[in-house]
Amino acid sequence: MKKEMFILALLSIFFLFAGCASDETPEEESLPEIPAQEAESIPENTSAPEETQIPVEVEEPIIVPEEPEIFTTEWIDLVIDDDENCGYFITTDELGKFSSIEGEFKKDSGNESSCFGFVFGYSSQEEGIVPDYLRFAINVKGEYSIHSWNGSEYKDLLDPEADQAYLYKTEFISTGYEAVNTLRIELDENYNLSFLINGNEVASDIEAFENSTPGVMVFFSVGTDKEENLSENPVKFSYRITDSKSAEE
Repeated sequence: MKKEMFILALLSIFFLFAGCASDETPEEESLPEIPAQEAESIPENTSAPEETQIPVEVEEPIIVPEEPEIFTTEWIDLVIDDDENCGYFITTDELGKFSSIEGEFKKDSGNESSCFGFVFGYSSQEEGIVPDYLRFAINVKGEYSIHSWNGSEYKDLLDPEADQAYLYKTEFISTGYEAVNTLRIELDENYNLSFLINGNEVASDIEAFENSTPGVMVFFSVGTDKEENLSENPVKFSYRITDSKSAEE
């Protein structure tokens, strides 16, 4: 009886294992498929990404007013030792068109009555040849003159009643050879002229003649052959322009 029960138990175990082996492997629980998300359509753009534009403040250009032309110089020495120049006044090249000009002048030798200074206000000039002019002149004796030449006669601009141009004595001039004196001419908006010697005004509101221009040159005179002995005592004259302002065109 015990033997039969033992066999029966073994058979039960055998059929149990045989049933397990015949079962199919259980499928894994399929997880619900997650559909792939459609990629966002990004429009093609071959250009660089647009930058945020920050307005740039454009500064107005600074307009620097044009400086007036000036024609200052260092000391320039001129010597005349040729008798052919006796009785003439010698001019430099034109310095420019001026509305004010100032220069220092000195004479080292030559006839003491012969003058030097500025010649200006001519209607034309070519290589120092002028048909008409105004002249502001001094000499080493302490005399000065402001006069015009219209091509046929002189006119004294200090005394309208004068029948010719005169030299006037003044204490404003440093006298003697090698003495340095400063002459200045100024034009106002009406083209009237003022004249100064060593900072002292000696004339003002002088009218320029018709067709006069603001061109200016330095000049110095050479005495006649009776007044000069150029072979033994040449005329020595020096000047420098210390301040100037060009005329407005």
